[in-house]
Amino acid sequence: MPHMQLGDVQIHYDVVGDGPPLVMTTGLGTGPQSRQEMIAQLAREYSVVTYHQRGTGKSSPGPQGQAIEALADDIVALMDHLKFERVRLIGLSTGTGKATVVAARHPGRVEKLVLAAPWTHGDDLLDLIQHVRMAAADGMPAELYAQFNAVLLYPPRYRREHASRFAAAAADAAGIKTDAAGLRARLEAILRFDARPLYPLISSSTLVMAARDDLVMPAWFAQSAAASISDARLIVLGEGGHMFPETRTEEFLSLVLPFLRRA
Repeated sequence: MPHMQLGDVQIHYDVVGDGPPLVMTTGLGTGPQSRQEMIAQLAREYSVVTYHQRGTGKSSPGPQGQAIEALADDIVALMDHLKFERVRLIGLSTGTGKATVVAARHPGRVEKLVLAAPWTHGDDLLDLIQHVRMAAADGMPAELYAQFNAVLLYPPRYRREHASRFAAAAADAAGIKTDAAGLRARLEAILRFDARPLYPLISSSTLVMAARDDLVMPAWFAQSAAASISDARLIVLGEGGHMFPETRTEEFLSLVLPFLRRA
């Protein structure tokens, strides 16, 4: 996996496909289907860049809880490293915060923007949910916490359809101590971030998406974001949970790809 050097930090990334550049920035969680099918389909038309956020995966280890703004700077540095002047930028979950910062601070470098399951700020409900997750990580065995987190992120029907895979993932977690402190730091960074002043600065054509049954970042965040961005379209799916790009990949791409292609 190639990498770029930012001071004493290595950021590992991957590029798949051959076409106009598209950068995908995400949260840290994935389920049994992961994002590989989504990336493979996007790569039929675009050079799709994914990367391991600093402190995660193959990138250099480091403290958790960096500000969303600092993590967004890494995306711009990666674009510079790859010599991409303008990109299509897709943010999923926590990645929507990073993508929002890039589009607001560097409007000339984002041709199209997709925000899937965004949050605007740490409102009372999000604050409650994230603190429940922190407490669960502190108090639950790792296997049980993995199952608890899946309940928050994935809708019941999807969990039932992939029950054996979720069970296997939970069993794998049983031998690994939950990094409760790292999780707390990351969730607190989410709660500190406020995207509301940034939305009016975004000039890129933007697609904002949500699912009505998202328990973590409810659809009202997407509705507010779309209303605050000058050139934005809002799509709210009937179901799919917080991870709807993964749970409803075909429908997600059937909406995103025409938007990305449009001149």
